[in-house]
Amino acid sequence: MTTADLALGGQGSASGAEPEGRGRRWTMWRGYDEVMGLNARDQHIARSNTTAAIRLVTDKVLTKQVLRRVGVPVADTITVIDDRRWARRMSGAELPDSWVMKPNRGRGGNGILIAAGRMSARPDGGWRRTSGGPLRVAHVRDHLRLLLDGEFSGGYHDLALLEPVLRAHVELSRLSYQGLPDVRVICTDDQPILAMLRLPTGRSNGRANLHYGAVGAGVDLDSGRVVAARVGRHEVARHPDTHRRLVGARIPFWDEVLEAAARCGPATGLRYVGADVVVTDSGPLILEVNARPGLQIQNVTAGDSPALGVLAR
Repeated sequence: MTTADLALGGQGSASGAEPEGRGRRWTMWRGYDEVMGLNARDQHIARSNTTAAIRLVTDKVLTKQVLRRVGVPVADTITVIDDRRWARRMSGAELPDSWVMKPNRGRGGNGILIAAGRMSARPDGGWRRTSGGPLRVAHVRDHLRLLLDGEFSGGYHDLALLEPVLRAHVELSRLSYQGLPDVRVICTDDQPILAMLRLPTGRSNGRANLHYGAVGAGVDLDSGRVVAARVGRHEVARHPDTHRRLVGARIPFWDEVLEAAARCGPATGLRYVGADVVVTDSGPLILEVNARPGLQIQNVTAGDSPALGVLAR
């Protein structure tokens, strides 16, 4: 079965018309008997995504510019740092009270550093981590040097992207622990086909990445409600730290989340894409666009039968 065969809920082919706007319904495809393996995924990506499009989305700064030009909501940028000498001289006063620092070409959540607020009124007094611990200026300098030297991006010279600390929608904050929860939506062309809510845990140290121990919760595309949740291989009904019930929880601004994710592929040229979306009290923002989204979403969205809602080989 080809990408063009992914007709979802009577909406036509995966390369069909533009999204109709608020209220469009997306139906999860449930007709396959196989799970996409790593080799099959890589073959599908090779068929679907051009080298130019993949190269584009590995550059976060450029991707945000492209998405913003076509009206896709993205997180703001405070500044971009590319000067090693500036990094060595940094006193702390140059940076705001709170910020997120990430490698421009990083992957998998590696290299991200978060300052939740100042430790004191002194500009050289450092910041507070999301865990409450201290974040010293010297540590930030060292981290920035590693980031610019490509430690988190394959050894190539990189840029440091500084963004504001985002706050999740209050309904999602209640479910999560410390860090920022997000929604991963897999699309073919402009058609969402799978979605999961990723919730940080104490084990994941506030990160929303499943391989660090975050909760992955499968989301029904029609309703925006969680239908199953897992931590690693284990199915859970409640968040392991907050003990909030997960199954049945609804993602706020769900229609807008799907619309934002659906526009990422056409905007960047990717035909198979994973869009990471953070939902704030004001609505969704695209955090990142992935040309090679991981495969864990299949098990998370499928419950006891991981064949559900997955691309066929």
